[in-house]
Amino acid sequence: HSHPSRFILVGTMNPEEGDLRPQLLDRFGLSVMVCGEQDPAQRMAVIKRRLAFGDNPAEFVDTYKESERALHERLLESRKLSERSLHERLLQAREVLPGIIPSDDVLLQIASISIGVGVDGHRPDITMMHTARAHAAFHGRSHIIDDDIKVAARLTLKHRMRRLPFEEQGHDVDRIDTVVSAVLEG
Repeated sequence: HSHPSRFILVGTMNPEEGDLRPQLLDRFGLSVMVCGEQDPAQRMAVIKRRLAFGDNPAEFVDTYKESERALHERLLESRKLSERSLHERLLQAREVLPGIIPSDDVLLQIASISIGVGVDGHRPDITMMHTARAHAAFHGRSHIIDDDIKVAARLTLKHRMRRLPFEEQGHDVDRIDTVVSAVLEG
């Protein structure tokens, strides 16, 4: 028995465990950085919550169920969305997406950004184009605008940039933003 499915693979990586090889990093389409908490009181709260979860997962989940629901509702409210409207927006984006054909100017900008940032191969360009199209579709546009390219560049390029051994990530976003601004304004 087989069942058709569409899925998304989400991977995580802890930089403390070492860097992934560039050929593996290049296989990830998009990347976001999640940083550890720097406030000692907040870190202590994280430790306490982890201990509580380890001791009794069901009770832990039940303890935070209401606050998680309230947070979810506040996020939807801040975006003026409901579960239904978010779902409708995603369905509408899927319908609009095939009609968003990047112009030669947009493709030239994307290629120039990848070259300017110094990433290898063509996968970053293709992923950036797909991401810019998806961003435009999600926001109800029928064409790609500069903001779509900016968002796509940040998500697509940061983990693909070459760094020296033991060099920390940090200024990558600044470098991406500088190159994107130069290309889009030029």
